[in-house]
Amino acid sequence: MFKLFQTIMIIVLSFSTAWAGERSDMSEIHTQTKDGVVYCDVQAFQQEAYILKVIGSGSPMTVFWQFDVKQVRDYWLDKQVVSVRLGRQVIPDLVTQRWLMRDLSGGVVRHTTEAQEAMRFLTGLTQVAVLDTSLLDGANTYILKVQLFLYEGEAEEDSWVPLFKNWGIDMGNAPLLLTKEDD
Repeated sequence: MFKLFQTIMIIVLSFSTAWAGERSDMSEIHTQTKDGVVYCDVQAFQQEAYILKVIGSGSPMTVFWQFDVKQVRDYWLDKQVVSVRLGRQVIPDLVTQRWLMRDLSGGVVRHTTEAQEAMRFLTGLTQVAVLDTSLLDGANTYILKVQLFLYEGEAEEDSWVPLFKNWGIDMGNAPLLLTKEDD
């Protein structure tokens, strides 16, 4: 009986260790608070090969980054404080070997002749303003949850139908710590 229990525990621990290892290198999330604003840098390393394959084959790729800040509560569900959604799209033109990079949130459009640059445009964000710290109370604990939604082809930002088909990729959580200067 003890051997059976020991074998089950080894299997459970090996699966949980493998899952934790898989999750730890899936993304990089860094937060920084400057002048009363929380900024986030995020990179989706595990998705780079897939995205490069899609845009290299000539198919458009649309991604949405979802940033949710929640107040952690002990005896009730966590309270949503703010939710920010940013969209980016790459449309390849294989005839001219150029990739159109469109920021769906701000409307900025650029072109590149390198598929690697277009892939980095979709898989990483730098210095994204997530929220103003005046919305946070220093007495509470907050967490930033980041999700990535991938759509091969063109996806409309205002459409709610893709939300039922795509639950997104959980990129991880980062605690938001307020210091005395941030209050």
